[in-house]
Amino acid sequence: MHPKKYPHLLLILALAAANAAHAGTIRVLQANLFSWSAMDPAKQPPPIVKLSQYVNQQRHDFVTTQENEYRLTDSRYQLSADYKLAGELQDASIFYDSTRWEPAGAPWSKIAVSADGGGERLAVFSQFRNKASGEAVVIATTHLCIAWGGHADCNGGQYAAHVADSRSIGRHLATYAPADVPLIVTGDFNNFERNAEQSAAIEQAFAAHGLAAVKAGKDFIGPTFEASTIDFVYSRKLAVRSASLYGAAAGNPSDHAAIDVTFVSGGTAGAKSQGASPMP
Repeated sequence: MHPKKYPHLLLILALAAANAAHAGTIRVLQANLFSWSAMDPAKQPPPIVKLSQYVNQQRHDFVTTQENEYRLTDSRYQLSADYKLAGELQDASIFYDSTRWEPAGAPWSKIAVSADGGGERLAVFSQFRNKASGEAVVIATTHLCIAWGGHADCNGGQYAAHVADSRSIGRHLATYAPADVPLIVTGDFNNFERNAEQSAAIEQAFAAHGLAAVKAGKDFIGPTFEASTIDFVYSRKLAVRSASLYGAAAGNPSDHAAIDVTFVSGGTAGAKSQGASPMP
């Protein structure tokens, strides 16, 4: 085949090859954007731009973020225009690759979780349909209250608040997501108090709804801060193919290293979304 005679066919074949490479997998990047250092002028390119370049290169299906003072889809951060924001920009938000996924089924929603001195905290939820396979998946992310370093305490105390919030997220998912649909829950949980015990209690709260933590053996895969693991990824009806931290050497915009996880979806693990019209 002569490439000059069939440029459109070559483009179609290239796109098909790219889609085939992603078939049966869902790759998620969980990233706290930490506004104080995201656009550090002493680093070029700025850390948030370098993170965008990483996403563009790796073609994550979803990017979940917290501390969104910087709107990731603003052009100056150089994230591909293929990535769209699900629902509203909040302190916790979900971005998706619109070439492969579209919002469908249950509409984007949010619930309040325990507040702190910084104000409202929440969890957000969105259901998506894979454009090629019709497979459905629900993504949720949160940014829980903090009681550390002079911040006002979580209302009700951090340990009790975080466990209650995890249970609330699980209960909302039980009504939001059909039982046969895969789930991915991510977030900055800020669980400094009695870290190991609190992490186990949060894990137990999610396990009641069929969600398992992404781990290496018995260890959570997530960033540590002063020896506390504070960000997590959980999933249901998905197997983990690979999981790692996006390190500071790569230009991390946050004091939390991002978590990069690839799940195996199997293509038929979730119910197919039927006749749902995409949300804007």
